[in-house]
Amino acid sequence: MKTMFILGAPLALAACAKAPELVSADVLAPASSESAQIRHVHGPALLGDFNARPVKGPEDWRKLNDQQSPAKEES
Repeated sequence: MKTMFILGAPLALAACAKAPELVSADVLAPASSESAQIRHVHGPALLGDFNARPVKGPEDWRKLNDQQSPAKEES
């Protein structure tokens, strides 16, 4: 019986709540309006900080790692 009261109380209180105001169609789907203007949005450059590293033959991995490491710029 306690379980029914615990589960039924929120349902009874929700029935007393006021329904939200409906939103107009222009707000929900502005593209459906003929007066709406479409703006093209350009995202950030995906390859803006790209560093080209050409393919080479096998080298000493430690030397190659030190050359490509961002930590070498701090030293």
